[in-house]
Amino acid sequence: MPKEIDQNVFESILEPVNSMIKESGNDIEDDEEKYNLSFVPFTKNLLFGIICNIKTRAQLITEIKTSPTADKLNMNKSSSASYTEAFSRYNAKMFQNIFIQLLSSLNLMSIPGIDKLGMFMLVDGSIFPVIKTMTWATYKSTANAIKLHLALNLNQMTPTEYICTNANYSERKFLTDILTRGITYICDRGYVGLKSFKVICEHGAFFIIRCKASIKHVVRESFVIDLPCDVIGLLQNVKDMRIVFKNDKNRNRNNEKIEYRMVTFTAMGESYCIVTNRFDLTTYEIIMLYAYRWQIELIFLFIKRTQNCIHQLSHDPNGIEIQFHLYMIAYLLLLAFKQKCVILEEEDIKCEAMDKDVIENNGIEFFENNRHNQGRYYVRGLVSMLGEKLHKYWKIGLHWLITIKNLLLEPLTKFTIKVIAQG
Repeated sequence: MPKEIDQNVFESILEPVNSMIKESGNDIEDDEEKYNLSFVPFTKNLLFGIICNIKTRAQLITEIKTSPTADKLNMNKSSSASYTEAFSRYNAKMFQNIFIQLLSSLNLMSIPGIDKLGMFMLVDGSIFPVIKTMTWATYKSTANAIKLHLALNLNQMTPTEYICTNANYSERKFLTDILTRGITYICDRGYVGLKSFKVICEHGAFFIIRCKASIKHVVRESFVIDLPCDVIGLLQNVKDMRIVFKNDKNRNRNNEKIEYRMVTFTAMGESYCIVTNRFDLTTYEIIMLYAYRWQIELIFLFIKRTQNCIHQLSHDPNGIEIQFHLYMIAYLLLLAFKQKCVILEEEDIKCEAMDKDVIENNGIEFFENNRHNQGRYYVRGLVSMLGEKLHKYWKIGLHWLITIKNLLLEPLTKFTIKVIAQG
């Protein structure tokens, strides 16, 4: 049985970030002496609100003033005006630095089935409507909005790069600004551009991006299609080709047109055209890796609906940035806490030895690729894991958050660990 931890659930969730918050607060001269809602209580109050799924600033203030849970956790009781001042007083970069430190310090689980294929980033942007008085966030003549640009590490299901901008900010610019050698970026059609493709290649990076089927190209070679038997009936008209784009004026170092790979297919009545510069993957791997792009849509849905980030806690640009940094910090803390509880429970129950054909990694099963000799995991196993087991280690749903809220004051014992792990 794992050793019981001498702290309550809320303290255990915040444990990885506590020292970072305190150090940041200590760097601000006379912060605690000048302000009742100083940096540390301001940050912890907001994290408390996010963890408890509180929608608005007014509801947070009321909850902290009236809730027995907040009282026993010694949450800071402050007015709305104090929050307004704090959102403008503290530089958003302080919270960004905390996020970066936290991300690098957490030992989060990764998915070896994906790791064997490389490092992958899902990239997309999502619009958040804001009130009309936020004129700095002009979007259309009839509406204001901001956009969250996000790069999600598919290997660990964690946000790694993000910025909050006005809604008209270029998605392609965000992508080219974050390019890192060796990483494969998976994007939708908004990121298509021949110039962008060349920039990605010049950075030593890779991409898997959906294009319009009508994009003009010349086929230079057709590849043999090899699909698992159980998906042949789900995918129709599959083609895999080496191509060059007709209108591409860019050239490689040999002054030749740049060659790309194009995979086209039909699934559930919808046609897809995927372009990539990864020639080492199988046709099926490219198709399924693009299919995982949906995970970033689920993260946006989680941020907007489950975390209630559709409601702005502040109306000035700096305050909005602080809010998004804290939502990302809270996401990492909750993810780390969930994985910690699941692993502790697994250590307690000591599962029987798995079948010899199954590779075990913290309770996740992966199926060995019998079609290849490179030691690569068979993608069908990766798909099965994501579809059936992802929720166990990575999904943070509304019902699970309600369970956490109800247990915030409870000590982290074998019983609470089991409840949280199975929640």
